[in-house]
Amino acid sequence: MSARRVALMTAFFLLLPSFFSYAGAQESRAGAPEWGLDLTIRGTGLAIGHVPRVNGIRINFRDHYLEEVNGLNLTLWAPARDWEGTGTVRGLALGLAAPTAARLQGISLGGVAVVADQEMSGIGVGGVAVVSQGTLRGIALGGIAVVSEGSSSGIKLGGIATVSQGSSSGINIGGLATVSQGSAHGINVAGLATVTEGSSAGINVGGLATVAGGGSLSGITVGGLAVVASGNLTGITVGGLATVAGSGSARGIQAGGLAVVAGDGSLEGLNVGGLAVVAGLGVARGVNLAGLAVVGQEGVEGLSLAGLAVVSQEHLRGVSLAGYKIDAPDARWVTGALWKVEVDAAQGLSMAAWNEHASTSRGLSIGVVNRARELQGIQLGLLNFAGNNARFRWLPLVNAHF
Repeated sequence: MSARRVALMTAFFLLLPSFFSYAGAQESRAGAPEWGLDLTIRGTGLAIGHVPRVNGIRINFRDHYLEEVNGLNLTLWAPARDWEGTGTVRGLALGLAAPTAARLQGISLGGVAVVADQEMSGIGVGGVAVVSQGTLRGIALGGIAVVSEGSSSGIKLGGIATVSQGSSSGINIGGLATVSQGSAHGINVAGLATVTEGSSAGINVGGLATVAGGGSLSGITVGGLAVVASGNLTGITVGGLATVAGSGSARGIQAGGLAVVAGDGSLEGLNVGGLAVVAGLGVARGVNLAGLAVVGQEGVEGLSLAGLAVVSQEHLRGVSLAGYKIDAPDARWVTGALWKVEVDAAQGLSMAAWNEHASTSRGLSIGVVNRARELQGIQLGLLNFAGNNARFRWLPLVNAHF
């Protein structure tokens, strides 16, 4: 038998399984696309066209029907419009336009986009976008956006935005924004804003703002204009104009170019506001520094320095110094102002041009005018009044009662 005849017979028997595999695929898929050249042996090898299952290399102009590819799935165009959104590609999904499958696991590269109907894991790179209608895990880079309709984890970089409709963890970098409709954990950096509708923990940096619309912010948080959390702020928080804990408290280091505000809670730690430090319904506790005012609805405690006033509806504890006025029902330790200390019940050292103690003064008052309804201590000033001194209520220089 000649060598040529042996070669022809060998090729025939090698291609025979592929022929029957191809024919069977056509008979078993009545409603599926009809063209496919299956050159695999027992499912392993090379397939061209609509061959549902391949271990090896599958090449198709555009996918219409896909069950499973383990290896390389190469497409030139986006799937047909009536694509069922099924199939799994494990390995390399490569598309001139948009490699697409229900599950993409491995490396997915698309000239325009990469799309997973249910799940994407591994590395995804799309010229315009990387989109998963389910979960997304791994590294995803989109020229415009990276979008996950479920939870996402890993490293995600979008030229304009990264968006997760579920929770997000890992590193998210967006040219304009990073958005998570659930919670976010990790590092989030955006040119304009980082936004979470839940809570966020880690490092959050927004060129204009960092916002937790429905939760808390913890870790290191920076906003070019503002940092806003509807819940608590915890850690290091810096806002170019303001840092705001809407209905919660702020703990740690808080700095705002104009203000640091805890709307319904307390401030604890180092609080620095260019104009004001405000604990709307709580206590300002720690070191409070403000260009104009430090305000604690339920109290101010620690070291408080304000260019204009330190004010509380409840009490002052510690050292409170202001350029104009100290105003509180009760104060202990040290209070001082250039103009007036107006405290009903004072205990400790009180220093101002005018010390007005409508109830009691226990300790030492130093000023131009010192006035106390009930004095238990010493007053030093040009004019001193002690309402509980029967004979010498008004005295110059010194007045005392023990």
